[in-house]
Formats: sequence, C-alpha cells, structure tokens
Amino acid sequence: MNLRSTTACLLLVLASGSANAIAAEAGRNEAAPVKREIIPGSELMTSPERERYRQRIRAAKTPQEEEKVRADHVRQMQERARLRGLRLPDPASRK
Repeated sequence: MNLRSTTACLLLVLASGSANAIAAEAGRNEAAPVKREIIPGSELMTSPERERYRQRIRAAKTPQEEEKVRADHVRQMQERARLRGLRLPDPASRK
C-alpha cells in the first residue's frame, strides 16, 4: 500500500467515524414530542396571549399547578366570551 492509498483509507475511516458521531449526537439532541393541546378560548385570544398561556403552562412545576393555570384561564375566557355575548364549548368535550 502506498502513502496515497493509506491516506485515502485513513480519511475514509475518519469521515465514517465523524458521520457516526454526528448521527449519534443528533439522536441525543432530538426533543421529545411536544404535547399539544387546544387552548380553551383560543379563538378569543391574540397570538401573544396564546404564547403567554403556553409559557405559564410550561412553567408549572406540577400537574396540579398546570391544572390550576388551565382552570383559571378557562374562567377568564368564559368571562370574556360572556362579555361578548358568546358561549365557549365545554373544555372537557375538546379533548
């Protein structure tokens, strides 16, 4: 084997190892699937309001806190709908 062949083989091995390392790293960086929910009253909200709601839900540390944020939000949206002469669908029926 000459120097050129040896160098070519070495480059192939290094490239193969780099590709495997990149693929492994990509697998570790994949985020878990995002849990999506229909935001109760979203049709009555602006885009920034929907984003603030999502941030509050993500910031909840326990399922109980998350449920409290959701329940408070539903009450606010029901009041907003009432003031506009609208009626929101029951949140339980949207699941």
